[in-house]
Amino acid sequence: MPQLSLYDTTGQKVGQLEAADEVFAAPLNRDLLHQAVRVIEAQRTRKAGQAKTRSQVDLTTAKMYRQKGLGRARHGARSAPVFVGGGVAHPPHGAGRVRVMPKKARRQALNCALSDKAKRGKVLVVEELALAAPRTKDVVELLAAMHVTGKVIMLVSAAEANNESNILSVRNIPKLVLRESPHLNARDVLWADYLVLTQGGLQTLTGGGQADA
Repeated sequence: MPQLSLYDTTGQKVGQLEAADEVFAAPLNRDLLHQAVRVIEAQRTRKAGQAKTRSQVDLTTAKMYRQKGLGRARHGARSAPVFVGGGVAHPPHGAGRVRVMPKKARRQALNCALSDKAKRGKVLVVEELALAAPRTKDVVELLAAMHVTGKVIMLVSAAEANNESNILSVRNIPKLVLRESPHLNARDVLWADYLVLTQGGLQTLTGGGQADA
């Protein structure tokens, strides 16, 4: 069973925490991770609009004027892109194919990402995040004591995520994202340099975990 380092609220290591094998000891499947990231990125991308080509515009095809003798260009349809109300020359064609991924596959991809991150010692657990008053310095000092740098996702319980002092304390820290457990995906884990979980967040994510001194 994988072991995760457990820290107190001051950032001092106090023991190890046993985590679920299915979540933090899953075999690495690069193809599944690649598929999961592509699906998530596609869902995050703003979809293009859709416009009609000249063949889709329902306008008369009669000539507006005679072809010769006027010194003007020849035109045979009001639906041409050069006219107001005509079709668009190279229009966007809408969202196209929508990428989806089964729920079990998404979960397995998340487990792969979490397991790889834990194997490299980038998943840490803190006892709780319960600040009595908004104070960004306390969170900065906690991360510094844990030697956490770079991009960080802090996964907490619902009560901790809705604590106003916690929200106000972390929102000004660059590259730190406070997330309510279990709202996490494989792309999030791969993006972060460190994943910091509270015990409440870990329990929601995995359904258990017991500390040992």
